[in-house]
Amino acid sequence: MEQETPDGADQATDPGAGASPHDSGARPGAADAGAPHRWIAVIAHPVKSDMDELRREVAEVTRRNGWDDARWWETTAEETGAKQAREAFEAGASVVAVSGGDGTVRAVARALVGTSTPLAILPAGTGNLLARALGVSHTSRQEAVRMIDEGRHRNVDVMEATLTRPDGSRSSELSLVGLGIGLNADIMAGVDEDMKKRAGWLAYIVSGAKALRRNAIRVRYADDLDDVSVSLKEHGVDRTAVRSLLVVTCGVLVGGLRLLEESQPDDGVMETVVATPRSHLGLLVQLGRLVSRRDARGPDVEVLRSQRNVAVECPRGTEAQVDGDVVGEVTRIEVTLRPGSLVALAP
Repeated sequence: MEQETPDGADQATDPGAGASPHDSGARPGAADAGAPHRWIAVIAHPVKSDMDELRREVAEVTRRNGWDDARWWETTAEETGAKQAREAFEAGASVVAVSGGDGTVRAVARALVGTSTPLAILPAGTGNLLARALGVSHTSRQEAVRMIDEGRHRNVDVMEATLTRPDGSRSSELSLVGLGIGLNADIMAGVDEDMKKRAGWLAYIVSGAKALRRNAIRVRYADDLDDVSVSLKEHGVDRTAVRSLLVVTCGVLVGGLRLLEESQPDDGVMETVVATPRSHLGLLVQLGRLVSRRDARGPDVEVLRSQRNVAVECPRGTEAQVDGDVVGEVTRIEVTLRPGSLVALAP
Protein backbone atom coordinates (compact mmCIF):
# COMPACT_ATOMS: atom_id res chain seq x y z
CA MET A 1 0.00 0.00 0.00
CA GLU A 2 1.51 3.32 -1.00
CA GLN A 3 0.98 6.56 0.83
CA GLU A 4 1.42 9.78 -1.08
CA THR A 5 3.22 12.71 0.47
CA PRO A 6 1.15 15.90 0.19
CA ASP A 7 2.66 19.03 -1.23
CA GLY A 8 3.23 22.14 0.82
CA ALA A 9 5.45 23.42 3.55
CA ASP A 10 6.28 21.24 6.53
CA GLN A 11 4.38 22.58 9.54
CA ALA A 12 4.23 19.49 11.77
CA THR A 13 5.85 19.35 15.17
CA ASP A 14 9.13 17.44 15.20
CA PRO A 15 8.84 14.29 17.36
CA GLY A 16 12.58 14.49 17.86
CA ALA A 17 12.42 17.87 19.58
CA GLY A 18 11.97 16.42 23.08
CA ALA A 19 14.21 14.72 25.58
CA SER A 20 16.34 11.74 24.61
CA PRO A 21 15.87 8.23 26.03
CA HIS A 22 18.74 8.99 28.41
CA ASP A 23 16.86 12.01 29.77
CA SER A 24 13.20 11.56 30.68
CA GLY A 25 12.34 8.59 28.49
CA ALA A 26 11.76 8.04 24.79
CA ARG A 27 8.37 8.97 23.43
CA PRO A 28 6.56 5.92 22.04
CA GLY A 29 4.80 5.88 18.70
CA ALA A 30 1.40 4.35 18.04
CA ALA A 31 3.04 0.98 17.40
CA ASP A 32 4.24 0.90 21.02
CA ALA A 33 0.77 1.56 22.41
CA GLY A 34 -0.47 -2.00 21.97
CA ALA A 35 -1.29 -1.85 18.25
CA PRO A 36 -1.97 -5.46 17.06
CA HIS A 37 -0.24 -5.16 13.69
CA ARG A 38 3.38 -4.55 12.84
CA TRP A 39 4.42 -2.80 9.66
CA ILE A 40 7.45 -1.18 8.05
CA ALA A 41 7.55 2.38 6.76
CA VAL A 42 10.03 2.79 3.91
CA ILE A 43 11.21 6.28 2.99
CA ALA A 44 13.22 6.17 -0.23
CA HIS A 45 15.17 8.57 -2.39
CA PRO A 46 13.70 7.56 -5.77
CA VAL A 47 16.81 8.48 -7.78
CA LYS A 48 19.37 6.71 -5.58
CA SER A 49 17.20 3.66 -4.83
CA ASP A 50 16.35 0.73 -7.12
CA MET A 51 12.68 0.92 -6.21
CA ASP A 52 11.49 -2.32 -7.85
CA GLU A 53 14.21 -4.42 -6.23
CA LEU A 54 13.79 -2.65 -2.91
CA ARG A 55 10.07 -3.38 -2.88
CA ARG A 56 10.72 -7.07 -3.51
CA GLU A 57 13.30 -7.28 -0.72
CA VAL A 58 11.10 -5.51 1.82
CA ALA A 59 8.08 -7.65 0.83
CA GLU A 60 10.14 -10.75 1.64
CA VAL A 61 10.77 -9.43 5.17
CA THR A 62 7.07 -8.77 5.73
CA ARG A 63 6.08 -12.23 4.45
CA ARG A 64 8.71 -13.96 6.56
CA ASN A 65 7.50 -12.26 9.73
CA GLY A 66 3.78 -12.17 9.07
CA TRP A 67 3.76 -8.37 9.18
CA ASP A 68 1.30 -6.12 7.39
CA ASP A 69 2.30 -4.74 4.01
CA ALA A 70 4.95 -2.03 4.11
CA ARG A 71 3.91 1.57 3.44
CA TRP A 72 6.02 3.67 1.14
CA TRP A 73 7.03 7.32 0.94
CA GLU A 74 9.35 8.91 -1.63
CA THR A 75 11.45 11.98 -0.96
CA THR A 76 11.38 15.06 -3.17
CA ALA A 77 13.64 18.06 -3.64
CA GLU A 78 11.38 20.02 -1.29
CA GLU A 79 10.62 17.26 1.26
CA THR A 80 13.85 15.39 1.88
CA GLY A 81 12.62 12.89 4.48
CA ALA A 82 11.78 14.57 7.78
CA LYS A 83 8.12 15.18 6.98
CA GLN A 84 7.66 11.68 5.60
CA ALA A 85 9.25 10.20 8.73
CA ARG A 86 6.95 12.20 11.00
CA GLU A 87 3.94 10.92 9.09
CA ALA A 88 5.20 7.34 9.44
CA PHE A 89 5.86 7.80 13.15
CA GLU A 90 2.45 9.31 13.78
CA ALA A 91 0.78 6.48 11.80
CA GLY A 92 2.40 3.94 14.14
CA ALA A 93 5.19 2.40 12.06
CA SER A 94 6.99 -0.42 13.87
CA VAL A 95 10.22 0.35 12.00
CA VAL A 96 11.14 3.30 9.78
CA ALA A 97 13.54 2.21 7.04
CA VAL A 98 15.36 4.79 4.92
CA SER A 99 16.94 4.16 1.54
CA GLY A 100 19.16 6.97 0.35
CA GLY A 101 22.38 8.84 0.96
CA ASP A 102 23.64 10.43 4.18
CA GLY A 103 21.51 13.54 3.69
CA THR A 104 18.32 11.47 3.43
CA VAL A 105 19.28 9.40 6.47
CA ARG A 106 19.93 12.57 8.45
CA ALA A 107 16.56 14.08 7.49
CA VAL A 108 14.64 10.94 8.48
CA ALA A 109 16.60 10.54 11.70
CA ARG A 110 15.71 14.08 12.81
CA ALA A 111 12.05 13.06 13.07
CA LEU A 112 12.89 9.95 15.14
CA VAL A 113 15.31 11.43 17.67
CA GLY A 114 13.85 11.10 21.15
CA THR A 115 11.37 8.40 20.13
CA SER A 116 11.46 4.63 20.62
CA THR A 117 10.77 3.89 16.93
CA PRO A 118 13.87 2.23 15.43
CA LEU A 119 15.60 3.45 12.28
CA ALA A 120 16.80 0.92 9.70
CA ILE A 121 19.36 2.25 7.22
CA LEU A 122 19.34 0.80 3.69
CA PRO A 123 22.43 2.50 2.19
CA ALA A 124 22.07 3.88 -1.32
CA GLY A 125 24.66 6.66 -1.44
CA THR A 126 28.44 6.99 -1.55
CA GLY A 127 29.35 7.87 2.03
CA ASN A 128 26.97 5.75 4.14
CA LEU A 129 28.75 7.05 7.23
CA LEU A 130 26.40 6.01 10.04
CA ALA A 131 25.67 2.69 8.32
CA ARG A 132 29.41 1.95 8.22
CA ALA A 133 29.83 2.96 11.86
CA LEU A 134 27.02 0.58 12.88
CA GLY A 135 28.38 -2.27 10.77
CA VAL A 136 25.42 -2.26 8.38
CA SER A 137 26.42 -3.55 4.95
CA HIS A 138 26.95 -0.72 2.47
CA THR A 139 27.66 -3.11 -0.41
CA SER A 140 24.69 -5.50 -0.12
CA ARG A 141 21.30 -3.90 0.33
CA GLN A 142 19.78 -7.35 0.75
CA GLU A 143 21.91 -7.83 3.87
CA ALA A 144 20.92 -4.36 5.07
CA VAL A 145 17.22 -5.14 4.58
CA ARG A 146 17.61 -8.25 6.75
CA MET A 147 18.55 -5.96 9.63
CA ILE A 148 14.90 -4.85 9.76
CA ASP A 149 13.93 -8.10 11.50
CA GLU A 150 17.32 -9.53 12.50
CA GLY A 151 19.10 -6.42 13.78
CA ARG A 152 19.60 -5.41 17.39
CA HIS A 153 18.68 -2.02 18.77
CA ARG A 154 21.51 0.44 19.47
CA ASN A 155 20.84 3.77 21.15
CA VAL A 156 23.19 6.01 19.21
CA ASP A 157 24.37 9.52 20.04
CA VAL A 158 23.46 12.53 17.94
CA MET A 159 24.70 16.11 17.94
CA GLU A 160 22.61 19.26 17.66
CA ALA A 161 24.63 22.05 16.05
CA THR A 162 23.71 25.72 15.99
CA LEU A 163 25.48 27.52 13.16
CA THR A 164 25.98 31.28 13.08
CA ARG A 165 26.35 32.84 9.65
CA PRO A 166 28.43 35.90 8.66
CA ASP A 167 25.22 37.98 8.53
CA GLY A 168 24.36 37.01 12.13
CA SER A 169 21.55 34.59 11.24
CA ARG A 170 21.46 31.18 12.95
CA SER A 171 20.33 27.74 11.87
CA SER A 172 20.11 24.30 13.49
CA GLU A 173 21.54 21.09 12.05
CA LEU A 174 21.41 17.49 13.27
CA SER A 175 24.61 15.46 12.94
CA LEU A 176 24.72 11.67 13.19
CA VAL A 177 28.46 11.28 12.59
CA GLY A 178 30.43 14.50 12.49
CA LEU A 179 30.67 18.12 11.43
CA GLY A 180 33.59 20.34 10.77
CA ILE A 181 35.42 23.25 9.19
CA GLY A 182 38.68 23.61 7.32
CA LEU A 183 40.10 20.93 5.05
CA ASN A 184 37.30 18.42 5.67
CA ALA A 185 34.66 20.96 4.60
CA ASP A 186 36.74 22.20 1.66
CA ILE A 187 36.98 18.64 0.34
CA MET A 188 33.21 18.16 0.50
CA ALA A 189 32.59 21.52 -1.15
CA GLY A 190 34.97 20.74 -4.00
CA VAL A 191 33.69 17.28 -4.97
CA ASP A 192 32.68 16.97 -8.62
CA GLU A 193 29.24 15.35 -8.55
CA ASP A 194 29.61 13.75 -11.99
CA MET A 195 32.92 12.20 -10.97
CA LYS A 196 31.35 11.08 -7.70
CA LYS A 197 28.66 9.19 -9.63
CA ARG A 198 31.28 7.54 -11.88
CA ALA A 199 34.14 6.92 -9.48
CA GLY A 200 32.60 7.00 -6.00
CA TRP A 201 34.92 7.96 -3.15
CA LEU A 202 37.86 8.57 -5.53
CA ALA A 203 36.20 11.90 -6.31
CA TYR A 204 37.00 12.95 -2.74
CA ILE A 205 40.72 12.28 -3.29
CA VAL A 206 40.76 14.59 -6.30
CA SER A 207 38.94 17.27 -4.33
CA GLY A 208 41.34 16.78 -1.40
CA ALA A 209 44.37 17.37 -3.64
CA LYS A 210 42.90 20.72 -4.68
CA ALA A 211 41.95 21.66 -1.12
CA LEU A 212 45.54 21.19 0.09
CA ARG A 213 46.46 24.45 -1.63
CA ARG A 214 44.10 26.50 0.52
CA ASN A 215 45.23 28.45 3.55
CA ALA A 216 44.64 27.51 7.16
CA ILE A 217 41.74 29.11 9.01
CA ARG A 218 41.86 31.09 12.23
CA VAL A 219 39.73 29.72 15.04
CA ARG A 220 39.26 30.50 18.71
CA TYR A 221 37.48 28.76 21.51
CA ALA A 222 34.16 30.38 22.42
CA ASP A 223 33.83 30.46 26.21
CA ASP A 224 30.33 31.93 26.57
CA LEU A 225 28.34 28.67 26.24
CA ASP A 226 26.95 27.23 29.47
CA ASP A 227 28.40 23.92 30.69
CA VAL A 228 31.11 23.68 28.06
CA SER A 229 33.04 20.59 29.10
CA VAL A 230 35.96 20.89 26.71
CA SER A 231 38.11 23.96 26.33
CA LEU A 232 40.34 24.40 23.33
CA LYS A 233 41.90 27.26 25.27
CA GLU A 234 43.12 24.91 28.00
CA HIS A 235 44.85 22.80 25.34
CA GLY A 236 46.75 25.67 23.80
CA VAL A 237 44.55 26.23 20.78
CA ASP A 238 42.61 29.27 21.96
CA ARG A 239 43.66 31.20 18.87
CA THR A 240 45.55 29.25 16.26
CA ALA A 241 45.82 28.41 12.59
CA VAL A 242 43.85 25.22 12.01
CA ARG A 243 43.84 23.14 8.84
CA SER A 244 40.92 20.97 9.92
CA LEU A 245 38.57 20.83 12.90
CA LEU A 246 36.06 17.98 13.30
CA VAL A 247 33.54 17.27 16.05
CA VAL A 248 32.49 13.62 15.81
CA THR A 249 30.41 11.00 17.60
CA CYS A 250 32.17 8.16 15.79
CA GLY A 251 35.42 7.90 13.88
CA VAL A 252 34.19 6.91 10.39
CA LEU A 253 35.00 9.04 7.35
CA VAL A 254 34.21 8.85 3.63
CA GLY A 255 35.50 5.62 2.08
CA GLY A 256 35.37 3.77 5.39
CA LEU A 257 38.50 5.47 6.74
CA ARG A 258 38.81 5.41 10.53
CA LEU A 259 39.57 8.70 12.24
CA LEU A 260 39.69 7.39 15.82
CA GLU A 261 39.67 3.69 16.60
CA GLU A 262 38.02 3.98 20.01
CA SER A 263 35.23 6.35 18.96
CA GLN A 264 31.85 4.58 18.83
CA PRO A 265 28.40 5.91 17.88
CA ASP A 266 26.90 4.94 21.24
CA ASP A 267 29.64 5.70 23.77
CA GLY A 268 28.09 8.96 25.07
CA VAL A 269 31.13 11.01 24.03
CA MET A 270 31.97 13.37 21.20
CA GLU A 271 35.54 14.05 20.17
CA THR A 272 36.92 17.31 18.81
CA VAL A 273 39.83 16.60 16.46
CA VAL A 274 41.99 19.66 15.79
CA ALA A 275 44.69 19.37 13.12
CA THR A 276 47.36 22.09 13.12
CA PRO A 277 50.19 20.90 10.82
CA ARG A 278 52.85 23.52 10.23
CA SER A 279 53.49 22.53 6.62
CA HIS A 280 51.95 20.76 3.64
CA LEU A 281 54.27 17.84 4.36
CA GLY A 282 52.86 17.51 7.85
CA LEU A 283 49.34 17.52 6.45
CA LEU A 284 50.23 14.84 3.91
CA VAL A 285 51.66 12.69 6.71
CA GLN A 286 48.35 12.96 8.56
CA LEU A 287 46.35 12.05 5.47
CA GLY A 288 48.68 9.11 4.91
CA ARG A 289 47.90 7.82 8.40
CA LEU A 290 44.19 7.90 7.57
CA VAL A 291 44.57 6.18 4.19
CA SER A 292 46.68 3.45 5.80
CA ARG A 293 43.81 3.04 8.32
CA ARG A 294 45.88 4.11 11.31
CA ASP A 295 44.61 6.34 14.10
CA ALA A 296 44.63 10.03 13.15
CA ARG A 297 46.60 11.10 16.23
CA GLY A 298 49.98 12.63 15.56
CA PRO A 299 52.29 15.41 16.69
CA ASP A 300 50.05 18.09 15.14
CA VAL A 301 46.66 16.59 16.04
CA GLU A 302 44.84 17.24 19.31
CA VAL A 303 41.86 15.08 20.34
CA LEU A 304 39.56 16.52 23.01
CA ARG A 305 36.67 14.55 24.54
CA SER A 306 33.36 16.02 25.70
CA GLN A 307 30.07 14.72 27.05
CA ARG A 308 28.13 17.98 26.80
CA ASN A 309 28.94 20.99 24.66
CA VAL A 310 31.60 22.39 22.35
CA ALA A 311 31.73 25.90 20.90
CA VAL A 312 34.23 27.23 18.36
CA GLU A 313 34.46 30.58 16.59
CA CYS A 314 36.08 31.42 13.26
CA PRO A 315 35.50 35.19 13.03
CA ARG A 316 36.56 35.56 9.40
CA GLY A 317 34.07 32.91 8.28
CA THR A 318 34.70 29.54 6.68
CA GLU A 319 32.86 26.71 4.92
CA ALA A 320 31.27 24.05 7.12
CA GLN A 321 30.02 20.52 6.52
CA VAL A 322 27.61 18.28 8.45
CA ASP A 323 27.79 14.52 7.84
CA GLY A 324 29.42 15.21 4.49
CA ASP A 325 26.85 17.78 3.35
CA VAL A 326 28.15 21.32 2.76
CA VAL A 327 26.00 23.75 4.77
CA GLY A 328 27.55 27.10 3.85
CA GLU A 329 29.79 29.65 5.53
CA VAL A 330 29.82 29.99 9.32
CA THR A 331 31.52 32.16 11.94
CA ARG A 332 30.52 30.13 15.00
CA ILE A 333 29.52 26.53 15.78
CA GLU A 334 27.83 25.41 19.00
CA VAL A 335 27.46 21.66 19.41
CA THR A 336 25.38 19.86 22.06
CA LEU A 337 25.53 16.09 22.51
CA ARG A 338 22.29 14.13 22.90
CA PRO A 339 23.51 10.72 24.06
CA GLY A 340 21.58 7.63 23.05
CA SER A 341 18.69 9.62 21.62
CA LEU A 342 18.26 7.71 18.34
CA VAL A 343 17.37 4.02 18.18
CA ALA A 344 19.03 2.38 15.17
CA LEU A 345 19.15 -1.20 13.96
CA ALA A 346 22.57 -2.85 13.61
CA PRO A 347 23.98 -6.37 13.17
